[in-house]
Amino acid sequence: MHTVRHWTSFFVGALIFVLGFLPLIGKAPAILDNVPAQVLSFVVAFGGLYLIIDSFFEYTFHSGVFLVSFLVGLLVFGFGLVSVLHEMGKIAFSVTIDSIVYNILFMLEGLFLMLACFVMD
Repeated sequence: MHTVRHWTSFFVGALIFVLGFLPLIGKAPAILDNVPAQVLSFVVAFGGLYLIIDSFFEYTFHSGVFLVSFLVGLLVFGFGLVSVLHEMGKIAFSVTIDSIVYNILFMLEGLFLMLACFVMD
């Protein structure tokens, strides 16, 4: 945990985790209530992409953690990307994601990004 990449992963993961956790316990700031679903889709998609990229830095020492992080990142990125592309009118089908599912995806992203801080090369 000595490089900027480690700490960046930890703090981004903590922020994303908190953004998912606070609405679940009913303590979310009022500003989060007015965020459109399209913005949440972008955050989910880019968070998943960031987790995929971070998982490759885990591969050197912890191949098991790499695989789980990569699959979670791929799943989250897929949900976010399909939602974004549907909102933009680029694809005809969509994945209906409820706000609770968004919060759970945020928490998963956050947990795995915080874990990446400790298991990266």
